[in-house]
Amino acid sequence: MSLTRSRTMPGGARRRGALPALRSALVGAAILAIGAGGSSTAFAQAEGEAPTSEPAPATPARAAPGPRDGKVLQDWTLRCQLPQPEQEICEMRQRIVDQNGNRVVLAVVGRLPNIDTPGLLILLPLGIALPPGAFLQIDQGEEQRVQIERCESQGCRIELLLDDDLLPLLKAGSRATIGFHVYDGQGERPRVDVPISLIGFSAALAEVMQ
Repeated sequence: MSLTRSRTMPGGARRRGALPALRSALVGAAILAIGAGGSSTAFAQAEGEAPTSEPAPATPARAAPGPRDGKVLQDWTLRCQLPQPEQEICEMRQRIVDQNGNRVVLAVVGRLPNIDTPGLLILLPLGIALPPGAFLQIDQGEEQRVQIERCESQGCRIELLLDDDLLPLLKAGSRATIGFHVYDGQGERPRVDVPISLIGFSAALAEVMQ
């Protein structure tokens, strides 16, 4: 598998353990999607964020969509719910797909409870090679290894706290790249680099953090 675009991240991504609050906050939110692909496969950002047949995370009760649900801010889309009247909760998402429209990766940014720091969830495809781990880059900066927390039915999860080290890089950047390895059926584990656009990231994050 290969990608048409690949970049690097200045600074470095700091990861904070298992982040139970991040898990509970983002698992209960609307699902985000990105894409995956194979050798010589091009990846593209999905347009319109149309509903897909992929399963959503289990939630105790599905809240009504919020007024800003579906709002597009350049390359990011808001998913918002109203768990209570006049209490809209939003997350921002971007979906990358392969040339056949199949989801590869899933990127979600949401507000964490009781703190002002947002969290980032990236879902990678199932069946990837786990021992090499995953790698995050922003523009031409230094590549940083990030931990794959676990794999579930929707994909393999990377969970990051967007702290004062990482968040400014995302706001100032134009593209992030998540790299991981796959099995090619011939005993090799080629690397795949999936680009995630950061165009509109700051504007979408401002909506999420309201």
